[in-house]
Formats: sequence, structure tokens, C-alpha cells
Amino acid sequence: MSEWSKLHEDTLLLIVGRLPALDLLRFRAVCASWRAAAATFVAGRGRPCTDRPWLLLPTEAAEPDDGCRFVVSRDREVPVVTLPTRLGREQARGFVPLGSSRGVIVAADDRGEMHLLDLVTGKRRPLPPVLTLPLVDDVECGPEGLRVHHGGTISSLDGLIHKAVPVPTPDDGLLVVAIFRQVHHRNQWATAHPGDRAWKCVKPTSIPAVVDVAVHRGQLYANTRYGMVYAFPELRGLGSASPEIIPSVTRRPSTYVERSFLVESTPGPGARSELVQVELLRPAAGAAGGVFVVRVLDECGETWEEAEDIGDVAVLVDASGAVAASTRDCPGLRPSTVYFAVDDAGETRVWAYSLTAKHGRGMEVVESLPRAEGYKPPCFWFAPVYSP
Repeated sequence: MSEWSKLHEDTLLLIVGRLPALDLLRFRAVCASWRAAAATFVAGRGRPCTDRPWLLLPTEAAEPDDGCRFVVSRDREVPVVTLPTRLGREQARGFVPLGSSRGVIVAADDRGEMHLLDLVTGKRRPLPPVLTLPLVDDVECGPEGLRVHHGGTISSLDGLIHKAVPVPTPDDGLLVVAIFRQVHHRNQWATAHPGDRAWKCVKPTSIPAVVDVAVHRGQLYANTRYGMVYAFPELRGLGSASPEIIPSVTRRPSTYVERSFLVESTPGPGARSELVQVELLRPAAGAAGGVFVVRVLDECGETWEEAEDIGDVAVLVDASGAVAASTRDCPGLRPSTVYFAVDDAGETRVWAYSLTAKHGRGMEVVESLPRAEGYKPPCFWFAPVYSP
């Protein structure tokens, strides 16, 4: 082990430039000289090689003094590793992941502070605290985690914030959009840049019932629970901008929409990115079963076209978000397939739903992961490599 630490930095840089994201994390953990080489690589705007998405299971660590952890699980699809996520050296803080995109995670701790976490580089950047979100009156830390007072009610942090999504800005920065729940279930949103002191509210009258956002070809798209999608030509002045409205999609009368997401997909080398809407439909009468419907925004950005084949693309869905992966880069994933990770009956199960007849219709379990003791937040998919 001591001889490994004496390798010349030039040799280490040759190695680190060929590593995928998870191996880069392991590389950084070996010793001080390897960690320094990884830092030099990242400081030079180096990016890890393409890696398949990870399924993150936030859990409480077994050791009380070690804070909380991410458990990244892999059998057939994704790697297995435990990543410490202690926030603060003097005292470990509870940890609630709220969303991820573009290689970073938005998280909050049990003091009500919010952060951007980069698992590849190990960097953490501050976001405005929960207390500065619209309608939040107070926050308090209790034995069951952070409790938030808002609009005359008290809820958990993940009960207030539906999700938080980092989106790129034209100046190569990041804007975080926090979708939060108001009274009468009217989801609204607020925005902030890393380092801001307070969240800026987008006017409630602008877009009702937002459930997801995504950036596609420089425009911000907001998805609502009613199937209507709004497009913002610019990321500046969201509070006063008048968005363009993309007509509602056709819903099936015998079903209800359980989940609806937006995800940007790049089908393969040289192909143009596409904006995809993924919805999980359940029978309206309460019968068992469900289907996924995938729609692709047309080239003109005006209508949605339902797709029964999305080529060499797999879409990975969880309770609050979705990511897309090329099956050429991740050969363990099936093409034109939706993977659905859900917590059920004391374990996390990953289901696969084929959009084509090649693998047969319906959902099938492809992975069953036991739920760790102390498991609280739901699992979610994380794409470790930054999108171009």
C-alpha cells in the first residue's frame, strides 16, 4: 500500500482520466496522493468516463458517530458501494436528499440548511436555508427529523419539498428549482443560485401544480399534474416571464396519472437530444396493474407524440424523478425499457417495463434489495456523469 502512494502524479493522472465516476470515488479514497491527483484532474475540468446510473438508497449508518450514508446498490445494473455523507466535522447531521440532476444532488440537513453535493468531486456548495422558502414560518429539529411550519401546518421536510432540481444556466452556472407543496395541493416553485441567501418565489399565478422541470435546448420546461407543459425561452426573470404553453397530452379515460416526469434523452452518438415525458398510469377503478406511457416532444416543440419504441434508450424512474441512459454505454440495460424503482413490502424493488413487444408487455421484477435498518427517504436514480 505504501508503494502505491509513491506513484508519480503524471502516472496517476493517466489512470484517473480513464476511470468512470464510481471508480474515481474509490480512487480518491486510497491515500492522500491519489486524492490530490483526483483533485488536480477535476480542477482541470476533467470529467469521468461514461458510467451507468446508480440507485441511491439513503440510510442511517450503523455507527452513531458516522452520520448518514448513501448506499449505492448494484447487482445486474448498477455498482455497489457505501458513500459517507456526513455534513460537518464537529457533529454529524441528518440528511434528506431532495433531487438530483447534471451530476449533483440537492440535499438538506436536520438544521434546515440546504446544499449542493457533487459525489464525483466531493465538493459541497451552500444553498439558501429552508426557512427562506415562501410560506415557511419556522423549522425545528426533532427525534424524527426536521419539522417545518408552513401555512398553518406542520410537516416533514420531504413533505414540504416535492423535489429540487439543479438546471444549467447559459453562463455555465447552476440554478436550483425547488418545487414545494402549498395548501390545497397547489405545487409551486422557488429558485436560487448556490451562495444566495434566500429562495426567490416564482409567482403562484404563473404555473399551477408543477410536478417536474427539465432543461432542453436552452429552454426550461415545467410539467404539471394536468398534462400541460410550459416552456420558458430564457432562464432569467422566471417570476415575470410569460411562458409558452404546449397543449395538454391526451389522457386515457380509464386510468389516472400516478407519476409524471420530464427527462432529456440522447439516443446515441451523433443523435440530437429529445425531451421525453414519462407517465405511470394506473387503472381508475382501483384494479391492480399499471402501464408506462412515453411521449417525445416533436422537433418544432409544439406537440407530444406517444412512442412505443425509444431505440437505444432506457429510462429509469423513481418516486420523484427520472434519468435516461444510452444502452450502448450501459449494455446491462435493455433498450426501449422503463425501469421503475419503488419501496414496497420492506424492500426496494426495481421493475422493468418494455415499451416494445420484444421483451413482452407488463412489469417484471429485475432486482430486489432489502431495506436497511433506519431507512427513511425513498430511493432515487442518480446519473453520475454531467450532461454535455
